[in-house]
Amino acid sequence: MAIKRLSATDATWLSLESPEMPMHVAFLMEFHCPDGDAERFVRRWRARHAVPFTAPPPWNLTPVRGRLAESLALVREVDEIDPADHIRQWSLPAGAGRDELVELVTRIHREQLDLGKPPWELHFVTGQSADRFAAVLKAHHSLLDGVSLVRVITGGLSPDAEARDLPPFFTIGPEPDDAARANRIAALFTAVRGFFAVLAGVAGAARDALRRKAGRVTAQQTYRQPPSVLDGPITGARDLSLRRYRLSEIKRLARAADCTVNDLVLYLVATALRNYLTDHAELPERPLTAGVPTDLRDGDQRAGTRAGLMFTTLATDVEDPLRRLAAVKDAIDAAKRHMGAMSPGAVIGYGLATTFPWVFALLLGIRSAPSSHPMGISNIPGPRETLFWDGARLDAMYPISLLMHGNSLNFTCFGYRDELFLGVLGAADKLPPIEHLTAAVDAALAELDGVLAPATAVGQS
Repeated sequence: MAIKRLSATDATWLSLESPEMPMHVAFLMEFHCPDGDAERFVRRWRARHAVPFTAPPPWNLTPVRGRLAESLALVREVDEIDPADHIRQWSLPAGAGRDELVELVTRIHREQLDLGKPPWELHFVTGQSADRFAAVLKAHHSLLDGVSLVRVITGGLSPDAEARDLPPFFTIGPEPDDAARANRIAALFTAVRGFFAVLAGVAGAARDALRRKAGRVTAQQTYRQPPSVLDGPITGARDLSLRRYRLSEIKRLARAADCTVNDLVLYLVATALRNYLTDHAELPERPLTAGVPTDLRDGDQRAGTRAGLMFTTLATDVEDPLRRLAAVKDAIDAAKRHMGAMSPGAVIGYGLATTFPWVFALLLGIRSAPSSHPMGISNIPGPRETLFWDGARLDAMYPISLLMHGNSLNFTCFGYRDELFLGVLGAADKLPPIEHLTAAVDAALAELDGVLAPATAVGQS
């Protein structure tokens, strides 16, 4: 039973866990069964995985309890996984539709994972129709982030509709270490180099903070946020809303606007927030800001977490759509240039230093501490080909992220085939209904389409 120590970043995710802030991420996957019998598919799959099994890291890692172990962020490898602890099935009532599915998934997502066991779960949902079922895979952020969870999921699927007995998601672990990592001297050199890169990022964040305090705002990063309804502590209540859009149409609009798909996603969020807050709360006079995670694996396919964080303004104070789009594009381009001059380790250090006052306050139990950014916005790339799970076709895959005190809203996009799937999670106890916000995203897309090109319907619920 090996004992391991989590990285500082992963240890933070584990330490932040609370009933108000469950620190897990998830994906809702919707499948179509070619034989028209979803219940039989789920029953047979569960029967094949009904006995305890061994699993590789991170699926077999359990936090070690106790004050000293928790302070050291220790985890242990368990010898066997009991499927009864991790795999569950739900059945929607007769006549249930889309709304009932989303409501159930929201309930599943808001529940904490059991840290006395490897913190992950797989939930099956049947009953929406005879030939369809859904699956929700949720995992603690200390084990897997959104990008690595995608790699695990797609590793358990196949582009071959005839492929059977595919490896379950929870048997897919890290890729074998390469020669450099196997060599202890090389590994030590890499660790030392990474440590100093992180220190360089911390120093850069401190330098930029001093420049801002002195009035010399030369750093192309935005951290200051105006007071808004997004601030302050949250409870465990969650509100989830989902959307899907044709990716080819999103790309067409991005080409017409001379920007990237990521730029366009930020613009849509900015415009939707402006209208949502104007209509249902109060729009701040100064622009809202967002944290934008950036994947730093650079080809590393192993499971785990490795991401930096950029910060950008959303130009929610700009009334004209095209001027708002230009402001959003300029801001994120500046953030990319700023981070582009750093090594991956320095990017991590920069993000850690920038968020440290807020996160440290949360670790001390100060729920009302000002956050470094009131929301997160992510866009995760996915496969373009159709994937199958033992013959069942994957038709939809929605990402669902997490919330924190002072960070009460999250937008995460995922690209699969020719569709962009959007999951918006909000704090249900403090924000107007999130369905209003996703409806505002629909409206923002239609508005931009009308400004840039002949009107066309590009999205659907």
